[in-house]
Amino acid sequence: MQKFKTDFPSILIALFFTIIACTVANMIGYESLGNSLPGILVLSAITLVGYFLSYVVPLKKVSAVLWISIIAILISSPISPISDFVITSVDNLNINAIITPILAYAGVIIGKDWGAFKSVGVKGVIVSIFVIIGTFLISALLGDFFMGIFN
Repeated sequence: MQKFKTDFPSILIALFFTIIACTVANMIGYESLGNSLPGILVLSAITLVGYFLSYVVPLKKVSAVLWISIIAILISSPISPISDFVITSVDNLNINAIITPILAYAGVIIGKDWGAFKSVGVKGVIVSIFVIIGTFLISALLGDFFMGIFN
């Protein structure tokens, strides 16, 4: 719990800047502030609860991303009494407006640790490219397959 108290201000600052960036990106390209803010607040609350659980539940192999995913699935499933609100709120967000700041953070992290990235070498870059292409192609094939079944 002490580690959570130490890390919480950093998590909150990062989340605050993400909220601002996502809100601005969503307002510029897609919706007004009134429509997008509830969805961003719902996603932010899910994120905070997921981070909290990753610190207090004594399972070291369960990351915050898994906790956030589990919480999101549970509160948006039909068994949840707030699922209609969650789905309606998040439906007003555009995925591109959310992804843009996250990819910018990833770029900053890679740029910040450029020495480690360069130490991977050309082989690592080639393997990474093939992994990304393979993931994309398999996802596209699975999507096409399931669209063929359900349409």
